[in-house]
Amino acid sequence: MHIERHLNRLSEANTRLFINHPNFNFLHQRILNACDGIENGVCKVIVTRGYGGRGYGFSDGAVANEYIQVSDAPGNLKSVSLGVAELNLARQPKLAGLKTLNRLEQVLLTQERSVSEYDDLLVCDSEGNVVEAIQGNVFWYKQGQWYTPDLSFSGVQGIIRQLIIDEDMLAPLRIGHFSLNELADVEQIILSNSVRGAVTVTQFNGKVLDKSKLPAVLEQLIL
Repeated sequence: MHIERHLNRLSEANTRLFINHPNFNFLHQRILNACDGIENGVCKVIVTRGYGGRGYGFSDGAVANEYIQVSDAPGNLKSVSLGVAELNLARQPKLAGLKTLNRLEQVLLTQERSVSEYDDLLVCDSEGNVVEAIQGNVFWYKQGQWYTPDLSFSGVQGIIRQLIIDEDMLAPLRIGHFSLNELADVEQIILSNSVRGAVTVTQFNGKVLDKSKLPAVLEQLIL
């Protein structure tokens, strides 16, 4: 789903991380071949830099490795409960938006969620601004206005998030830096990612939300 958007994001990551991926133009077809005959599944594409010697340095001649893995789609999930994570994300503009393998913060956050009472956790950055949930991007609604965090300093630029923004699916939408206090009187929260599409939050930090039905315009995103 939205394969061109995924490939564009991967291409941008290769450029920003100086990854030499000479076979990138053929990746689209390899993905199609891997998914041939599969009606409902998840295709995961991993690109690594390739051998670059010892230490953190890398050779300009290192050629990227790519791995394609297809698995069954998860069960249908229409709503989740959402808490707030204790761990914060570091700010690093040069890595903001990228989805990389070495996000150790995500490992710790996933462990934190596993011992919590919630399905997912909302995560802030080191300045106390809301960034995302562990498993997806976040939108919220209050007093006639939709909001979503600016991801200039941290977080993952999700494919579905960008689609919602580009297609003006939630309007009016304000993108900015918002503290956790901004959600004190929130009416509705929606999480988005490429596996689930869009799901609504029924309970936030122990509070049952009044609006728990997914907006009709987002129903097309349910996977």
